[in-house]
Amino acid sequence: MEPKPVQLFLLVLMVLILFCTAAIVPVNKNYVFIDNETGHIALRLPVKDTNFQIKYTHSVHLSEVLESYQVLPDNRLRIVQLEYEDFNIGMPSNAGEGETFVEKDGKYTIAGMKREVPDFRIFIGDVDAGLSFLSNGQEYDLKKILKRGQSYTFQVKRLSLIQQLRGVNIDEP
Repeated sequence: MEPKPVQLFLLVLMVLILFCTAAIVPVNKNYVFIDNETGHIALRLPVKDTNFQIKYTHSVHLSEVLESYQVLPDNRLRIVQLEYEDFNIGMPSNAGEGETFVEKDGKYTIAGMKREVPDFRIFIGDVDAGLSFLSNGQEYDLKKILKRGQSYTFQVKRLSLIQQLRGVNIDEP
């Protein structure tokens, strides 16, 4: 028995609706860097591990700082640990309430932090100092990937298939 034209039309229509829904409904969580000038996704990385780090060279001390974050179920970001080498300008000299401060091997660590933010801005300075994003066992040099002299908003977002195709995936070879 051959399908009637109406049945064939309905089948094609259902497939089209399913495809369009899959293309526009946000599904996968991604780390995204949104260009603050254009509002477009400059870079994205699928979230495989809900922990990530930002490693940078402090602009005044010229020493390494490592900020550790956790992605919460509602996509907010929680800073959980801060590791650094100098107390000078811009760095805390002690832990806050409920946090622990440890000095070991010339490094200072504040652990047990529970500061939460929905996102944060990151400026890619035009100086030759380190700035990396660490996630999923990889280290990504943001100075090489993003445009120097630009600022970006970093956040975790669920993206649709179409949104994922628009942004550059930094996890691709």
